[in-house]
Amino acid sequence: MPEPIKAVDMVRSIREAHYARIKDLSPKEKIRFFREKARVLHAELGTPEEFPQNPTPDDAQARR
Repeated sequence: MPEPIKAVDMVRSIREAHYARIKDLSPKEKIRFFREKARVLHAELGTPEEFPQNPTPDDAQARR
């Protein structure tokens, strides 16, 4: 029987890695980081990107 997927542990690991990578970035740089991650994923999946190409901190505030 295959090993069960430990989803909670996997999510925590990803969040910790992202936090370590972005903790010292400006809000604009953080947005750029996650948009690049999304762009790569969309390219792998062959799905369209659906966000502005020039992110600003105001964009993030407007989406909340």
